[in-house]
Amino acid sequence: MKKIILALFVIFLSQVAVAQTYKFKTTGFSVSEKTKKGWSEWTKTQPTELFINLDRDKNRFVVYSEIIQLYNIYKYEDRVETATGFSNKYYCVDNEGLDTVITVVTPKEKATLKQIYIANDEMMIQYDLIYLGENK
Repeated sequence: MKKIILALFVIFLSQVAVAQTYKFKTTGFSVSEKTKKGWSEWTKTQPTELFINLDRDKNRFVVYSEIIQLYNIYKYEDRVETATGFSNKYYCVDNEGLDTVITVVTPKEKATLKQIYIANDEMMIQYDLIYLGENK
């Protein structure tokens, strides 16, 4: 019995050690909306201070705005490298069941400054981010 409890405890600790949560703070946001002619111009960037977490253990993004936005990830895409930076794309479903694509963009020269794009069929929101680190 003691061996079973010890084995379960070790399995539990290994699962906790693998969990990663990436934390970001927003500094500004901009919006583009779908119109009959395509996408609107991006709005002027507005200052904002929100927190966004990417929780890889729970497969979700959480945007801590006035109304909490929850995006459940159902597909991760491989990291893409370009001449100017890196991007990671996540396919999600939001609180209301809308398919949403979230893209995190990191410039090569400023790895702690990032942008996140949250897009669905109706609108796109772009947040300027500061990377705060991760919990392991």
